[in-house]
Amino acid sequence: MKLLEAIEKIPDPRMEGKVKHKLSSIIFMTLCAVLSGCECWNDIEDYCKTKKEWLSKHVNLKSGIPSEWTFRRLFTILDPKIIESLLRNNAKEIINKGKKVEQIAIDGKAIRGSKRSKSACLQSVSAWCNENNIVLAEEAVEQKSNEIKAIPILLESLTIRGSTISIDAAGCQKDIVKKIREKGGHYVLGLKKNHPKLYKSVLAHIAKKGELNADRLHDKFDDNHGRLVRRRYFGYNLSKLSEVLDWEGAKSIVAVETISSKNNDPNEKVSAEWRYYLSSHHHKNDKLPSYIRNHWGIENKLHWVLDVHLKEDDNQKAERKSVRSFAILKRIALNVVRSHDPHSKRSLRGRLKRSGWSNDYLLSLLTA
Repeated sequence: MKLLEAIEKIPDPRMEGKVKHKLSSIIFMTLCAVLSGCECWNDIEDYCKTKKEWLSKHVNLKSGIPSEWTFRRLFTILDPKIIESLLRNNAKEIINKGKKVEQIAIDGKAIRGSKRSKSACLQSVSAWCNENNIVLAEEAVEQKSNEIKAIPILLESLTIRGSTISIDAAGCQKDIVKKIREKGGHYVLGLKKNHPKLYKSVLAHIAKKGELNADRLHDKFDDNHGRLVRRRYFGYNLSKLSEVLDWEGAKSIVAVETISSKNNDPNEKVSAEWRYYLSSHHHKNDKLPSYIRNHWGIENKLHWVLDVHLKEDDNQKAERKSVRSFAILKRIALNVVRSHDPHSKRSLRGRLKRSGWSNDYLLSLLTA
């Protein structure tokens, strides 16, 4: 299903007979505006007035350009799950033409600007496809709840058979592990002191075995951004450890030591830190280091981009449905840009700017 065809099929929640602008036209114009850098309803109205001649070729503007209040009203009554389904369908289309999904990173994010005196900021949990650099799906975190309850719901909606799910320590839970294995997936989960019994037994097991070359999975230096970093990965077999028997499919622990120092600074102390990951993969699986490193793509390529380039944390819309829908539209925009000519050497920032400058480029993104 093409993106524009999917927009046309969205049901209109407004009262029939009192509608001047088609629902699909408003969503199309909003998506174009988001792709062009608009951040609020007033921005969108100004954008549409500026691009009226071009937009009139693709949507019916006989009733004129909708006001900022029309855009606002629509997204305050439209269920954000409808826009989320648009995200999911678009992601499926991209994957069908892209690379096989081998790893799905899951992590939560808050929209800081949505915090109000009587309500916390909106939060959601995203599923990030490492191979195609796109958001597969999102699940909102309910008020007075947390990510742990949202992650199983997100997993239930995804096709994960044969894929590896990576989550930080917040997602290292027995119910989540069970859900992943039931759906045919593997996992690599951060392990910290929130599970003290398991954590202590893992540390004792590693201390007893030591750092042997036979257990070394990876050892490499990175010399970037003025810092020298050495990362050592060790894989240990935990299948016979009694503390992991309740963790479905748990086979191994990966211990990662990060040793770092600033270049050309003799006064800088060398720091060393150990991190641990619980996995259903065999302890000698040579892909374990890449699963751990690639997990941070959801932070660097999604969350950071949303905050820096698309100013998501600045979203201070008062109505929570519209905040949620606007946030999902930004993820659709990123998917559209990243999936279009993925081998382009132009930066993501440059492509986002170009979509605002060039009508032809914007149309090529939406019809790809």
